[in-house]
Amino acid sequence: MTDLSHDPQANAILGQFRSARLAADLERLWGRLTGRSADLLPFDEVRAYVKANTPRQRVRRTIPLESIVGSVGRYQDFTRSFLPRRDSNRTRWASVRQAVLERKSLPPIDVYKLGDVYFVQDGNHRVSVARQVGADSIDANVTEIETSVPLQPGDNLDAVIIKAEYAELLAYTEIARLRPDHQLTVTAPGHYESLMEMIDIHHYYLSRAQEEKIPYDEAVIDWYDNDYLPVVELVQERGILLSFPGRTETDLYAWIAEHRADISREMGWPVGTEAAAQDLVDRYGWGSDKVVNRWGERLAAAVLPDALNPGPRPGLWREEWLPTHHLRRLFQDVLVAVDGSEQGWYAVEQAALLVQRDGGDLHGLHLVAAPELKVTEGVRVIRTEFEQRCRASQIRGDLRVQVAKKRAHPVGHALVERARWADVVVLPLSHPPRRRAYARINSGIGVLVRRSPRPLLLVPGRATPMQHGLLAFDDSPKAREALFVATYLAARWKGKLTVVAVMEAGRVSDETLGSAFEYTRRRGVAAECIRADGPVAAAILHSAAHHNADHLILGGYGHTPVVEVLLGSAVDEVLRKTELPVLICR
Repeated sequence: MTDLSHDPQANAILGQFRSARLAADLERLWGRLTGRSADLLPFDEVRAYVKANTPRQRVRRTIPLESIVGSVGRYQDFTRSFLPRRDSNRTRWASVRQAVLERKSLPPIDVYKLGDVYFVQDGNHRVSVARQVGADSIDANVTEIETSVPLQPGDNLDAVIIKAEYAELLAYTEIARLRPDHQLTVTAPGHYESLMEMIDIHHYYLSRAQEEKIPYDEAVIDWYDNDYLPVVELVQERGILLSFPGRTETDLYAWIAEHRADISREMGWPVGTEAAAQDLVDRYGWGSDKVVNRWGERLAAAVLPDALNPGPRPGLWREEWLPTHHLRRLFQDVLVAVDGSEQGWYAVEQAALLVQRDGGDLHGLHLVAAPELKVTEGVRVIRTEFEQRCRASQIRGDLRVQVAKKRAHPVGHALVERARWADVVVLPLSHPPRRRAYARINSGIGVLVRRSPRPLLLVPGRATPMQHGLLAFDDSPKAREALFVATYLAARWKGKLTVVAVMEAGRVSDETLGSAFEYTRRRGVAAECIRADGPVAAAILHSAAHHNADHLILGGYGHTPVVEVLLGSAVDEVLRKTELPVLICR
């Protein structure tokens, strides 16, 4: 090794090394900012991923420097462009640089070749100096290792893993033969492994459905045509890729499938693909509106008391509901709070009626204070009673026991969190809102009415047939949502509907009642529309009693949360006094 201590060019060479070190730091910083790795690829790890075969005989040739992408043992000593990352490289690097300046003959480097790329076995400093002086190629002893994975110079480690996984997918499923025009492109490692697992599961259930093990080729074709492609069409139709820039339809298929499985496991009942896709966009999409909405919700949750959180905007639930309910049945999934009390079983009975009418499923939720309480005798009794009631009503039902989070109104918050995956939430009206403003701030029912993302059915007493609904209508946005539900119930259940408009000065007029009449008439419902005067809550309750209604339909709170808390609400007054089930929409 040359001694640089008395070499007149030493200072200049060391200055070049310091410049190269600085450039290395800048390359790594830029890589962090752009998300593009500045690291060399580790040979042993890459070889394991691509399952490379036995090496061929070594040959000498000139190779392009830009195709050298990794190192056997020193991949942490240099950047992707072979700039030195460690000061300890200085002496060796400077010696090689001086040898180049003096035009001394340097031995060829030793490399392994995988696909179209090379990994340095010996000669990392020679590669570094060669690139620093602007050379395009270098002499090398090349040992080629066969692999079916087409590695290229621009590949980072993620790309190598993705290509290796894709090669395994092709060999395992033979999808290139079965569907030559397939489009399965991903941008994240692990997705191809997920696809193979999904195909295996599809094969299992397809065989079970046919009561015989079908050929694997048939399962691959059926999965691609009837499972994969419909999700891709959904992603394209809804423009979901716009919320995930840089990703592919296959990425979204894998994410939607995993998200759907996670939610179904957490909820305890199957969640539809469309609903899971929408939730994925809402939670993780990068559209500007989605990001703003998420930050707004987090800020409101952090700053505002529960009673002052305005909750979802009116009509949002229907926008989410319509694309996911192809049968157009409003109550396919009914969520009911189960507490084991007599009043609670009335609520279960009322919920079961909704399920019977719409042919859906009943999902019970029972909360306990600690994990060890999930397996007590009391919980077993509640579960047994719930299952017996479901069998007696001839409906499908399941009961989920969940540990309540330590917060105010644990039941309300648990129902709000799960309501997104249901069509309606049913619970006993055991504790209606109180009259005092301070009590309203701490009202669990108030939190649910304001924040539930789905309609609420509150049951204050025994279940009723729900064959005659009384709708309180003032043409507000929430009242229009209630009108939609009330008309659906009357049309599908062939029941009666009475629409009452309380003639408050400046808010409700005869035109208000006329618009409700026209809406119901166009949908084949002969609603009786009536006027009422006086205080709103009293007028609603009097009209219900006079017309023998067996349930009420309201549009939720009409004012801002602050006004509702300070001055009270007609909704709260109705909930305090009624003996009928109350369906509240937003």
